[in-house]
Amino acid sequence: MNLQLRIPDVRWGRRTRAAPPPWPARWPAIQFLAVMFAAAAALPAMAAEPPQLSVFSKPAPPPVVDRPLEKDRTSQTLGLARIASSIRHGAPYALVLWGKKCAPDNLASWDQANDGFEKSEVDERIFHETLTGLGFRVAGDPTDLFRDAEAPEGDLQVGALITDYTASICGGFMPGEQKLELDTAIGTGVAQMTVEWQIHAPALSKTIARIRTTVRVETPSPIINAPEALYQALMRDSLRALAADETFRTAAVTPIRAPSGLVEPPATAPLRLPAARTPANVPDAHRAVAAVLTGASLGTAFLVSDQGYLLTNRHVVGSTRMIKLRWSDGSESVGEVVRSDAGRDVALIRTDPRAGPAFRLRTEPVRQGETVYALGTPMETRLQGTLTRGVISASRSLAGYRFIQSDAAVNPGNSGGPLLDETGRVVGMTVSRYASAPEDGIQGLNFFIPIEDALRFLALTLEPR
Repeated sequence: MNLQLRIPDVRWGRRTRAAPPPWPARWPAIQFLAVMFAAAAALPAMAAEPPQLSVFSKPAPPPVVDRPLEKDRTSQTLGLARIASSIRHGAPYALVLWGKKCAPDNLASWDQANDGFEKSEVDERIFHETLTGLGFRVAGDPTDLFRDAEAPEGDLQVGALITDYTASICGGFMPGEQKLELDTAIGTGVAQMTVEWQIHAPALSKTIARIRTTVRVETPSPIINAPEALYQALMRDSLRALAADETFRTAAVTPIRAPSGLVEPPATAPLRLPAARTPANVPDAHRAVAAVLTGASLGTAFLVSDQGYLLTNRHVVGSTRMIKLRWSDGSESVGEVVRSDAGRDVALIRTDPRAGPAFRLRTEPVRQGETVYALGTPMETRLQGTLTRGVISASRSLAGYRFIQSDAAVNPGNSGGPLLDETGRVVGMTVSRYASAPEDGIQGLNFFIPIEDALRFLALTLEPR
């Protein structure tokens, strides 16, 4: 999330200054901040503006004290889900001071662009660095450029709702700098932010905790793009405050127990399709597999009917209705997502019928030690049709859903691809892999949705010809 300063082209009226209120107890030593703070403290007497526009009109939060997780405790994996704001559009939030004396000049208002609703790469890096540095386990690796960014990550999803943000920012120290270019000018500042952290447990389909943090930061010296530097420092300290909160720590280390039994599919009108007339086998299986291109992610889908129906993961297509399919011969077609189930992470795509094979499906249980093949589009489209071999490691129930575990290698982009037995029949669909730091040396822990479950949750029946 990058803060955008929207500054109206109106100067404040000059009025006689009243005596400023007592100076804050914690006062920086540098001249720029000293002048800026004095101007901010005098704000209520200078203009008939709401007093909350001065950072120092608000109670100063206590300083953040790091509280690393105890070495004998292990957290659930944490994933950053989203960052959003509840601040009213157009609300003044930043006092802009200008010139070497940091004279009050303008107000910046909260722009719609600040609402975010998407995590940025910078947010992900701050989240990962801050919490791992305090001993918490964080899902994903922001330095892995080829990870499946659309895939849901983490036993617990963490969301940040910014409910209050106040800043005083001084710029214009250099000749020729423009007020409307404060994001690129050299400046100093102080800011305070309140965040409502929401902790969501996907396995329980509910938010299990809401935690409020308030922090204040200041730039230690003049810096380019002070608004963004302040925001990043605020987010880092907010995460430190979150990690020190007892409610959060308890939620983070408590294992998530899904409701007893398996999740049942929703009531959906059944859809009957004719099975493949020409079944695919392992050597020509790539002809029945397509790369899924949504513009934001890469995945895999596979034909289950020669009428043009394919299966893939819900997280591959997301909320997109129309997607592009690229076939092994280089041709492309448009696909429409006609059904999906987010909980079971399956989706059904319809495209133009194609000449060629489609997969037969095997709904009988797999056997431990049985040889299987994973087919997909790992990492990038030029690796489309990659086939890897492994064995069935186990059949498991996790968080209310059934999974096949196998050591057949998969990577980002394999999501939605088929898992085949030795006869070329589909027994499962790639959905996830166990992610860990490279130095841990953990590999071969990959998970697949049983094809029978994919059919049940989509209310799909394939009728033999």
